[in-house]
Amino acid sequence: MSKDIDSTRKEQYLKKRKELIELSRFIRLGVKSGAYDSVNEGLKEIYQETNPEIEEFKTFFQWKEEGATVRKGQTAFLIWGQPRKGSQVPEGTTEPEEYKYWPLCYLFANTQVYKPEPATEPEQQPELEQELATVSGDEY
Repeated sequence: MSKDIDSTRKEQYLKKRKELIELSRFIRLGVKSGAYDSVNEGLKEIYQETNPEIEEFKTFFQWKEEGATVRKGQTAFLIWGQPRKGSQVPEGTTEPEEYKYWPLCYLFANTQVYKPEPATEPEQQPELEQELATVSGDEY
């Protein structure tokens, strides 16, 4: 990949992250007042309010495990991922500083996937009872 594409992806990621931070600030107030259990739960509720047909969210790989396919062109809903620990060496020092980092987590709603049809058993046709007649060579 070229550096231009990498920088564009990084810029897009940072833009999405900044938007999620702003939305999360609003939701954090709801968490403090008890309206939401967590910031991620608040985000999910807001996404569901914008589209009442949404019943569940899963990651791309969770849908894939169920045999579902995410529709082409669908945009993921963003929530916060599990915190990760990192370290970096600040300028002018040699000692690394540890920090926590919350990456973005991309979820898709049930309205954005093709689910496999449940396997149905083929209709059983009643067996025709046929009497088997024994034919002897004398009857011809």
